[in-house]
Amino acid sequence: MKKTLKLLGLGAILAASVVSCGPTNSEVDLTEEPEICQKLGISQKDLEKEILGDYTAKYNVGAAIVDSTRTLERYKAFAEAEYDLIYESAIIVPWLSQSGYSAAVSKTVPYQAGKASYGLTADKYKNVVVTNEAMTKEKRAAVKAAYDSGAQAMPITADSEGFISLANVNANPVVGADGKYTVGGVSFDTKKTLNVSYASDVGKAKYNYLTNTWTYNSQKYTNMVDGLVENDKYGNIVGAIATKYKAVTNADGSQTWTFKLRNDAKWVKNSDGSEYGVVKAGDFVNSIKYVLNALNASGTASIVTGLLKGAEEYNAATLAAIEAGQDANAVDFSGVGAKAVDDFTLELTTKVETPYFLSSLTYSPFLPSSAQYMAEVGTKWGEDENHILVNGAFRQTETTLGSKLVFTKNDKYYDKDHVYIDTLVQKFIDGTAGPDTNRKRYEAGEVDSFTVSAKDKEGWKTYVTGEDGTGTQRDPANPNCNGILSSGGSTYIGYYNFIRQNWKYNDNSLRKTDEERVATAQALRNKNFRKGFLYGLDVLHYLSQYKPGSEAEWLYRSYTNRELTYATDTDGKSKDYGEYVDEVYNRKQGTTGVSLSGIKNAETAGNSDPVFDASKATKYFSDAKKALIDSGTLKESDFPIKVDVIADMEATTRAYEEEMYSKLETASNGVVDIQLNVPASDDENQDWGSISNNYDFSMWSGWGPDYADPQTFLHTMIVGGDMVEQLGF
Repeated sequence: MKKTLKLLGLGAILAASVVSCGPTNSEVDLTEEPEICQKLGISQKDLEKEILGDYTAKYNVGAAIVDSTRTLERYKAFAEAEYDLIYESAIIVPWLSQSGYSAAVSKTVPYQAGKASYGLTADKYKNVVVTNEAMTKEKRAAVKAAYDSGAQAMPITADSEGFISLANVNANPVVGADGKYTVGGVSFDTKKTLNVSYASDVGKAKYNYLTNTWTYNSQKYTNMVDGLVENDKYGNIVGAIATKYKAVTNADGSQTWTFKLRNDAKWVKNSDGSEYGVVKAGDFVNSIKYVLNALNASGTASIVTGLLKGAEEYNAATLAAIEAGQDANAVDFSGVGAKAVDDFTLELTTKVETPYFLSSLTYSPFLPSSAQYMAEVGTKWGEDENHILVNGAFRQTETTLGSKLVFTKNDKYYDKDHVYIDTLVQKFIDGTAGPDTNRKRYEAGEVDSFTVSAKDKEGWKTYVTGEDGTGTQRDPANPNCNGILSSGGSTYIGYYNFIRQNWKYNDNSLRKTDEERVATAQALRNKNFRKGFLYGLDVLHYLSQYKPGSEAEWLYRSYTNRELTYATDTDGKSKDYGEYVDEVYNRKQGTTGVSLSGIKNAETAGNSDPVFDASKATKYFSDAKKALIDSGTLKESDFPIKVDVIADMEATTRAYEEEMYSKLETASNGVVDIQLNVPASDDENQDWGSISNNYDFSMWSGWGPDYADPQTFLHTMIVGGDMVEQLGF
């Protein structure tokens, strides 16, 4: 999957370049390496180790602790690694998690849909109930009171065969014969069509859910394909295709999880809704085999190799077969811990006891697929929505990219009583749209909800502050607008492209010479140079456009999101994993009581950023420049270092972006020259950010959890991890 270019030999390139690239290993043949590696005189593999090696070593300490009785020890080791990732190795710059309050107007009934910060459940429209009127504060309060008091404990008692039920004991009520949905003593007239806006079309892996890692794809197919389990409205793991399970620890320390499957889950063709067959245990085994086969280059293979017994060995064997020119499909799969005992009994065996295993099953690599159908469509499988089978709540029945997507209720769905809408219409909103676009769509009856943007002055006054200016996002003035509290499911980060292979510009004045490209690549290798970005980016100013006066609520300065998982501390109390990261930060920074969660830190430190420090950034940039010149790697004329950044297409947002980067340049004292490279279209924006990696530094993307353990974030940045492709590796 790595992008490599076959170019001139190393000797010719170094002889032609007037830029000193530091010491090289003359015994290593770099002719097959990416061009920038040839000019740096280092292989891609060695550069990856140079950047990620220290962090990976610390990560491995936590990852090696798998005994469920040592969770606290595991989390503390991971917290040390997470601190290194950000503040010592300086590989990423976390900045946003969208925690806190937002002001929203919606016609959907709150607290009914599945809830989770990991996996795919949060993007499902199953259990979403739409009404004809905006949800008032009074009605929302009544529904919340019912939600808070109505949680039923999940089954924990095994049956006579040792199985624990996955039944959803907190299932929503069905719509009455009169078309009303009643909850919390309030009855709502229901609407059968939900209209929403969406901002990103499918791309890259598209509907191949067994290779995809991008949210803009999974948001679509999660409504079309169900897995073994999902989350209920309280976040509990409940059955989807699976009805019950048991877990048995084996003599070798592995753990066998046995799942009983429902026999009424149907595969249907997305194109016409015709029935294809019944979902069986073998369909889950087929997916795992597909994900692990290196021939398919799945972006989620590392999740499965880290969990299932024999998976890593099978994956390596398929890769070896490919490299030897042999048939990877012929590699023996029998040693992998994935077996269909019968049509409706599935066995998955993990390497070790894995308390979070059920939560990992909510993500893409564990979704089922039909081997028979794959064979029928061949390489077209997953190419678009009409080359997969559907077993979920919806079929995608209309696709006009850049305009509209339509999803229609699957009338053969096994749980159709909890699919309250017949039609879901998603209307595209492009990157140049103004901040008032969604509000105007709502007011025109084109969509059924919107979040008020602080940059929409008219909407902000109408729905949030009111005429007297007293309303807030927590308590908006408009009775139809509600303050919605979110803990933030994904973490957005800044990151560097250490092996850049594409230089595309719409403004020719930004084009860099070969010398400038090499100078940038050399500078990015310097930890102090990267720490200058970490401490010099005033992201709080950038966030002020979204949450004026309370922007710190969205600020996030660690990687693993909060409310994901907990450990019992030495005092017997349950503690969020993120608090252990806070403890490491305070100990190593010499501070007290600082939280890297903006919303939590704001409770004691107000609307502030604990990391931004222009003077500290200045020192790091100065030290970086001195080291680069003293070592002979760069010279004075190479400065300032030109760093290309993908700019926001929307002019108002870009103005905040420009101010943030201008402050960084000032703090650098001439070490850095930020070049904002503006994409010409949404397609180009997506290409630059996620396909061709057309940047030196990017704040374009982030990561959302796949299961309830810190490893779901931290494994993405180790050598060979899921996010390192964004780093150029």
